[in-house]
Amino acid sequence: MKLILIALLIGISFFSHAKDINCKGRVKAVMDYPTYCDGGYAFITTGSNNKWICPASEKGNAIVLAALAANKSVDVYINNNNDAITCQTLPSYVKSRYIIIRA
Repeated sequence: MKLILIALLIGISFFSHAKDINCKGRVKAVMDYPTYCDGGYAFITTGSNNKWICPASEKGNAIVLAALAANKSVDVYINNNNDAITCQTLPSYVKSRYIIIRA
C-alpha cells in the first residue's frame, strides 16, 4: 500500500511540474525599469526576440549586469504557461524563474 501511494505521489508531481523554456543568449541591453519589473532591471538577450525580461531577484539583476560587462551568455528560464509561450512569442516584461551565467 505504501509503495502504491509513493508511486502515485511521484506520478502526480511529475505530470504537474510546470515546464520552463530557455531563452538563452548574450545580454544585448539592460535598463532600470521599476514600473514593470518590481523595482528592478529589464534586459534583452539575443534569444528573447527583442522582448524585455525581468530578473526574479536582486541576485538575478547582478547576474545580468555581470554577463553584460563580461560579454557572456546567459540561460534564462521562463515559465512557458502550459506551452502557451515560446522564446519567439514572449510577452514584454515577463519574469524569469532563474538565470545562469555561462563561463
